Amino acid sequence: MPNLIDITRRMTETPPLAFLQEERCLPERDLTATCARCAEVCPVDAIVVGRSAGNSANPLVNSDPFSGPGSVVKEGPAGPRIDVEVCVRCGRCVVACPTGALVAAPPCDDDTLLAEAARVGTAAVVRAADGEGGAASEPIGEPAERVAGFACERAARSARIDAERVAVVPCLAWIDETLIVHAACAGAERVALLPAPCASCEHAAAVAALPHSVEQAQHILDAWDVPCQAVWVEQGSAGLAAPLDAEAAGELSRRGLFSQARAALADTAVEAAKTQVEALVGQSSKHPSPNQDPDRRRWQLLDDLHAFGLPDAHAVVPRCVAPRVSIEVEHCSGCALCAEFCPTGALHKAGKATGGGTLLEFDAALCRDCGVCSDTCRYGALECTETLTVDELFALEPRTLAIPKRRLVPNRR
Repeated sequence: MPNLIDITRRMTETPPLAFLQEERCLPERDLTATCARCAEVCPVDAIVVGRSAGNSANPLVNSDPFSGPGSVVKEGPAGPRIDVEVCVRCGRCVVACPTGALVAAPPCDDDTLLAEAARVGTAAVVRAADGEGGAASEPIGEPAERVAGFACERAARSARIDAERVAVVPCLAWIDETLIVHAACAGAERVALLPAPCASCEHAAAVAALPHSVEQAQHILDAWDVPCQAVWVEQGSAGLAAPLDAEAAGELSRRGLFSQARAALADTAVEAAKTQVEALVGQSSKHPSPNQDPDRRRWQLLDDLHAFGLPDAHAVVPRCVAPRVSIEVEHCSGCALCAEFCPTGALHKAGKATGGGTLLEFDAALCRDCGVCSDTCRYGALECTETLTVDELFALEPRTLAIPKRRLVPNRR
């Protein structure tokens, strides 16, 4: 067992990758759940999910919750464990978690990355107003394009990129459509993702899904008529080269990102030491997760879209924002297991309906389209589709789903 000095040193020097919200982790909620998305997307096979994840005999598993870099701090029996010696801290598991169960620890926490996205979006406006944005080939006298972007550390080191308009992250796998839209709503007309040549990078497989995230971001921007183009740029600087008198992105930008997390890391170390003391005296050994909302990015996305201005009330919302949940009452048994296993509370049981049936409520703003409800239904009665309208998404009240009382169990599909 590590001593308190070891714990404090490790947590301060190399913070855990993420904290697990166990009530949202599907294997933690249901030991029969087959979700292993975090392990499936890991580019280096550093994650093990399941009851064997705490078995120290497995060389791929580290059961010590204070084991240093790459740890998922948790106590439950079935959720993910990360091999700290293999993890490359690309963040792919955090972003890919379908329920938001993994909450990123500083310095790549949601607040920091959202602040960076807003900063580069605003900087793009300022730089364009000064006539310094966009590509060098633009005609003299033409308004400069407002360009912002995200780059991985390797890309920032290999090219002279404008530090004002580019947010540098350890790996682009930390970026999703929410951060792209946030930069766009801050004023950017073009948001570029700038990867380094990935063939020799240990993060290569982690960014394989990034072009799809760019497409999803563009789908959202188009649906809301936001005048911005999201692009994946494999070569060139996409108009984000640093002016001769400007600071280039690189170690300076990276230090700036990490400096925002110092206070949080110190607090984490103190809490870790306190938790170890409690464990030694037989009190609760739960490690405190940071005071962060697992839906922080989601709420920011909805706030951005609402603040930009809603399109036609009957316009269909992209499914990556929220789906519609519908139930065919002829096939529903009224067991409400779909609501029981919903990890975010988007679908929940609201009591009894008239005539003794079951009353469910669906709050689209809370739904992450994880698919648990449809997977749980034994009768195939529940479906998630891309038919939700704007007014339904931003309604103040959840939508009611009434399931009549049945005397006979419906046929399975």
